[in-house]
Amino acid sequence: MYWWQRIHFFDELRRQEFADILTFNPLDFNSVDEANENLLNTIRKEKDIDIFLTCVDSAWIYADVIHEIKKTGIPTVLVCWDNLELPYKHKAIAPAFDLVWLTSKETEYLFKEWGCRNIVFQTYASNPLKFSPQWGKAINSVGFIGTPYGSRVNKINELIKNNIDCSVYSDTFYNKGYNSSVGRKKTDISDIVIKAYRYLKFPIGRKVLYSTLLNKFIREGQLPDNHPSLFKNPSVSDEEMCSLYSNHTLSLNITELRDTYILNEPIHKIHLRTFEIPMSGGLQLASYSEELSSYFQDNREILMYRSSEELIDKCRFYLKEENEPTVLKMKERARERAQKEHTWLNRFEHVIGRL
Repeated sequence: MYWWQRIHFFDELRRQEFADILTFNPLDFNSVDEANENLLNTIRKEKDIDIFLTCVDSAWIYADVIHEIKKTGIPTVLVCWDNLELPYKHKAIAPAFDLVWLTSKETEYLFKEWGCRNIVFQTYASNPLKFSPQWGKAINSVGFIGTPYGSRVNKINELIKNNIDCSVYSDTFYNKGYNSSVGRKKTDISDIVIKAYRYLKFPIGRKVLYSTLLNKFIREGQLPDNHPSLFKNPSVSDEEMCSLYSNHTLSLNITELRDTYILNEPIHKIHLRTFEIPMSGGLQLASYSEELSSYFQDNREILMYRSSEELIDKCRFYLKEENEPTVLKMKERARERAQKEHTWLNRFEHVIGRL
């Protein structure tokens, strides 16, 4: 269900001999009830489980099962990868856990209101054993790996209209589907209704909903079919992604949550690529946020901008061939910082310490 976790912390923790991970997949069973019953039986039978950790929501695991796990003496941890945007999916079960790991600080107040007493805030990280520099011939353009939708489309359009070469890697150019702004002409009413129900419950959600509606009805939410500065490519493997991050002069990291990019004060969310890019030896380009600036030093390990003008100016400057040595030095510093501070081993050691 969550492949990225396997290539990130599953792999790193095992190879660092920090922990073995026994996985339990609820999709192996005919119903959620059956999955919960078998989960509890499995934990009771195993003799060497030190921690129970999950990221699934209340649709997959029941609070009373968590309480039963705790009776065995095994500490329980809930990790909320999307608590900035989707905090309510964990409301029914979060108070049952010994520790709740949040990846965004902004909705911590909700978890406290729900009765969570032991909360730790830590962002994502990256696996230094999986993502490593593969420096070679420079690819002199701004690279973006991922599905172009919402704010991402606006950002890429902003670059190419200023004749900044952008290389985008996504199968949605060839297989148009859900969450792709490529070629979508009609408003999906059912999608808006689902988002409205999900987001109206709290301030950040309402801001996301407002920006979504604004972007659909006011802004142009598509990439052009043909533009001399836009280079469309299919999706890539993890290994190819690492090489591309290493060798693109700049790698675009879009931290604005969904469509909030079009607001005067967007909501920022840290994603995996925030750490995958520097861990791969890449130089990421991102809009300024206080949180991001606490992870990497601006103009030394990362390039941040505070306006559209600064974005374009920095792209034009660092894409000049004579600045390749400067870019490579910044990439080296970024990798050093990521390897020192932003590994999954660091994150999990902190969680263990809190437990």
